[in-house]
Amino acid sequence: MKAVVFEDINKLQLHNDYPKPECKKGWVIIKVMAAGVCATDLDIVAGDFGNPPVVIGHEICGDIVEVGEGVKNFKVGDRVVVETVVKSCGHCEYCLNGNKHLCKDAIEIGFPNIDGGYEQYTTCPESCLHKLKDNISYDEGGILEAVLCPYGLIYRYGIKENEIVFIQGTGVAGLSFIQTVKMYNPKKIIVAVRRKESVDLAYKYGADVVINTSEEDLEKRLLEESDGLGPSLSIDAAGAKKTIEDAVKLTAKGGRVILYGLPRRNTQIDFPVNDIILKQITVLGGTNNELAWDALIDDVSKGKINIKDFVSKTFKLEDYEKAIALLKERPNGFIKAVLHPWEE
Repeated sequence: MKAVVFEDINKLQLHNDYPKPECKKGWVIIKVMAAGVCATDLDIVAGDFGNPPVVIGHEICGDIVEVGEGVKNFKVGDRVVVETVVKSCGHCEYCLNGNKHLCKDAIEIGFPNIDGGYEQYTTCPESCLHKLKDNISYDEGGILEAVLCPYGLIYRYGIKENEIVFIQGTGVAGLSFIQTVKMYNPKKIIVAVRRKESVDLAYKYGADVVINTSEEDLEKRLLEESDGLGPSLSIDAAGAKKTIEDAVKLTAKGGRVILYGLPRRNTQIDFPVNDIILKQITVLGGTNNELAWDALIDDVSKGKINIKDFVSKTFKLEDYEKAIALLKERPNGFIKAVLHPWEE
């Protein structure tokens, strides 16, 4: 079968005769119909998460074509999406409370040791599968994992009554945060962008106020839009040095900060500790929430979360380099690229 393999640091290679996985007890074989291309894939190829070889890709959607012994809740023909963490101990505090990604034994699909979705067939345990609603396309399913992380953080931390929410970043994470926060009916959603082209995008997905930081004073505008207090919840989905620092500095006294965007390697953050202490700010981090999968699928199916337009371009598996180049370039209007392993 065809597969894109992380063979060495900063080296990917397309294989046309990669061995099809075997179906183990409690696992299934999935014909991969769509695989999202994630910035984390680039970090994996850079060697940040372990050593090669492995088939990358942790955003996976497809059809079950084989079920192993003991599989009870899924059958051949089911359309499914794959939860990222495919192995964990199953009995520690983290596993029992919906945080198995924090388990010391956690292993993620598409990361070193477990082949992922940049291939025509992949395998995973029944425990990390979720059935896809009929009105959700393969492409939407192929990017659900990217939406699940921000959606799951709001699902976990919640929105307080009359909350003024400030969000930085208008990539897939930022736009997912905007839509998810909107579902909780906050008082106001303020979004900061750096490019003029991102203004309409932020409004499209639910922002009440958009501040273009290349043309306006961010702090001044935030205070104007929040009765001189600042936002009570600040979310950084960008992961840049300045956005992380501003997320804390510009938050109201007694407010909360959610840090989601990962800074690039060797980025030095001047973390505003004094602001955290003196303003009594709560800083929250997060990356995943296994308990939110079914709720997200339901909300996408009902149209409460729009991800159809997130898919900017699709590529054949052979054209993975073009997909990655597009991700690195991030031209105006680009949100997400998806691979089609079976497209000729």
